[in-house]
Amino acid sequence: MKAIFSDSIRLWRNKWFYLSGAFTAFLLWLDLGADVNLLRYSEKEEIVRLMTEILSGKGNLLSLPLLSVLPCSASVCKEMSTGAARYAVFYCGYGRYVLSKITAILLSALLSQFAGVMLFGGIISWAAGFPVLAPAPLVAQRLLVASCFAMSGNISALLTKDIVSAYAIPVVFVFALSMFRWRFFFDATYMDPMMWLSAEGIAIPFAILSFLLLTAISLLLTTWEVRNYV
Repeated sequence: MKAIFSDSIRLWRNKWFYLSGAFTAFLLWLDLGADVNLLRYSEKEEIVRLMTEILSGKGNLLSLPLLSVLPCSASVCKEMSTGAARYAVFYCGYGRYVLSKITAILLSALLSQFAGVMLFGGIISWAAGFPVLAPAPLVAQRLLVASCFAMSGNISALLTKDIVSAYAIPVVFVFALSMFRWRFFFDATYMDPMMWLSAEGIAIPFAILSFLLLTAISLLLTTWEVRNYV
C-alpha cells in the first residue's frame, strides 16, 4: 500500500501528467473548427451534440493513444533501464512494486483524460455563457479506452525494451487498424477506433473486455520482466 501511495503522489509531480490533460483540452477545442462561432448562439442541446461528435470524432484517432500513454506508460521500462527498479523492488518487494506501477499507469491515463475533458467542458461553458457537461457515458467510455491505450503502451515498451515504443506503437496500431478497416474489412465495425469511443452497442463490452485483457497481460508481463531483471 505504501508503494502504491508513493507512486500516486509522484504522479502529481509529473509534468507530463498535466501536459497530457492540457493538450487533451486544447486538441478537443481545435476540433470544433468553424463550429466555435456557433457556441454563443446555440441551445444547450446543440452544444452537447457538438461535444458528443468531438469526443468520438476522428480528431481522437492519433491524439488519444499518444496522450493516454504520455504521463506514465513507459515508467517501468525507464526504471529498468536506469537501474531504479532494482532499488525499488529491494525496498518494497516484487508484488508491491508491480501493483504500484500498474496502478500508477491506470491512474495517469484516467485522471489526465478526465481533467482534459473537464477543462474542455469548462472552456465550452465559458464560450457558451452557461454550464455544459459532456454526456457521462461518453466520458466513461473515453476513460476506459484511454486505460486500454495506457496498458498497451506499457506492454509495447516491455516487449521491445524501448521507451519510445510505449508512445509510438499504440499510435501506429490505431492508425493501421483504421486504415485496414476502411480499405479491406468494411463490415468489421469492431476494428474502427472511432467505434470504441461511441459508447453504443458493441463498443461498451468490447472496451471492457479489451481493458481486462490488456491489464492482465500488462500485469503478467511486468511481473515477468521485473523478476528476470532483478
